[in-house]
Amino acid sequence: MRGGGGGDAGTSSRGGGSGGAPARPRRFPEAAQPEIMRAAEKDDGYAAHVTEACRDAFRHLFGTRVAVAYQNEIKLLGQSLYYLLTTGSGQQTLGEEYCDISQVATSHGLPPTPARRILFILYQTTVPYLAERISSRIVARGIALDDSQLDDHSESDSSSIGTAAQPSPIRNSPSRSLSFSHLSRLRGRVHTLWEWVLRKWPSMLPFAQDFIQLTIRTNLMFFYFEGLYYHLPKRAAGIRYVFIGKPLNQRPRYQILGIFLLIQLCILGAERLRRSNLSTIASSINQISSGGYPSSRGRGVPVLNEDGNIISDIRHGKTADLATSSEASSGKSKCTLCLSTRQNPTATTCGHVFCWSCIMEWCNEKPECPLCRTPITHSSLICIYHSDF
Repeated sequence: MRGGGGGDAGTSSRGGGSGGAPARPRRFPEAAQPEIMRAAEKDDGYAAHVTEACRDAFRHLFGTRVAVAYQNEIKLLGQSLYYLLTTGSGQQTLGEEYCDISQVATSHGLPPTPARRILFILYQTTVPYLAERISSRIVARGIALDDSQLDDHSESDSSSIGTAAQPSPIRNSPSRSLSFSHLSRLRGRVHTLWEWVLRKWPSMLPFAQDFIQLTIRTNLMFFYFEGLYYHLPKRAAGIRYVFIGKPLNQRPRYQILGIFLLIQLCILGAERLRRSNLSTIASSINQISSGGYPSSRGRGVPVLNEDGNIISDIRHGKTADLATSSEASSGKSKCTLCLSTRQNPTATTCGHVFCWSCIMEWCNEKPECPLCRTPITHSSLICIYHSDF
């Protein structure tokens, strides 16, 4: 009886195992937020170390001047080398290995494909570099375009006086005006759009930078809530983390930080909206009361002083001279670290001058000159009193 019962039990258990639902495979748990943040911090430190090594090698080969001129390209090279040798080859980064986490790309816990890894590396290193370079080129082209158009406008005004009595040239026939192809019209539209972008981009750049910062903060808020993507490149590439170390009893979460960040974003948005409304109202009131602002070189752009206030007492061509003189005088008194007027000018042993607080904070992190990399110490810094530069 017992044997039969045992046989029935064994049969039923085997039947339940074969006929029932298949057992779900065991998977690694998702990485916790502290582990992801700690790994990212480690990776940033190691990538900075590789970048510094590339900068030193570049400086020894080509000199300090060339190294400073191509510092953005050297940073791109160092970061690309670090991530290509780790993530690009399918290995863990040093930060991921330190925190016992590994990359996955799907909900099934499979490792990311080579194409996805290369896409992440491009998002992490190349896209920010290209965005910065393209933005600076567009700003420079826009300023050059405004200058050239202003010069052409002045030349056309001066030449129109002498050619007013001359007969007008023969106009093109209607058939010739209709001979432009669709490609030519499309090219003209693209050229017009490009010129519009060149003119508007310098004024749109602060809003674009604010939008990027808002996007980064929003992504960080979602990371605190869901704990998946700490960086925007990983969110764009769809790369997440799983924990492959020893299981822990308690793994903290940071949802409360997400709530605080959400409140901060709401406050910043309300404050920015209030400032925009106040600035619009103030500008309209000033235009009504004063009848317009003085413009820089006739472009319709208000002339501002160093504090950002509108200059209202510049008339009859004095704007360019005062702006040039103020720029020349302020360029000598600017600190290259904080990009503002030097406070308590302090000289290094190599002769460069900075703010006292700026160079002290820099020396706490790196005991070298920010410009020429000459080794310095706190005791070698000299505060220059009664200076006029």
